[in-house]
Amino acid sequence: MTRMAISSKYGSLMGNFAVSRYRGSKMIKALYETHLQVSNLDEAIKFYEMLGLPLLSRSGNRIAFMMIGPKGKHQELGLWQMKEGEQISRRHFAFEVELEDLLTAKEWLNKKGIQTIEAFGRSDAEPIVHPSGPLASVYFNDPDGNELEFASRISGNPMKLDFMPTLNEWKALHADS
Repeated sequence: MTRMAISSKYGSLMGNFAVSRYRGSKMIKALYETHLQVSNLDEAIKFYEMLGLPLLSRSGNRIAFMMIGPKGKHQELGLWQMKEGEQISRRHFAFEVELEDLLTAKEWLNKKGIQTIEAFGRSDAEPIVHPSGPLASVYFNDPDGNELEFASRISGNPMKLDFMPTLNEWKALHADS
């Protein structure tokens, strides 16, 4: 749909929004919500609250929404209770965190009874780096086996590498920069 068609169709609802904001591939600003299937809604709510996500709303024993970020500018994580015997489709997503928090994430998670996991064939002893970002990450699972990631943007130029360096290896690669 062209900008003109969008403006004609939705102009009365959106004012100049359709014309001034629509930019094709640049239209998407952020991820507003994502959903996970869970086997036990109460357990899932407690787990995500333990990570610091407040419960935004709940509809009976079927669905709950957790809030990520400040109210009004937040994203939502929907938790969908599956029926007993239904197979859960496991997912992966990352939470953006500050680098200082990422550096202590393993200890912080372990104190809460959450174990970090290996990723990309690398130990969980320290964060690993996605060199194309660059982005440093720590991985762990929720109670239903969804793979979660704490991720932080880091300094250094993106690199094409055939391996995922640890954060210390990344620093060594950029020591002369």
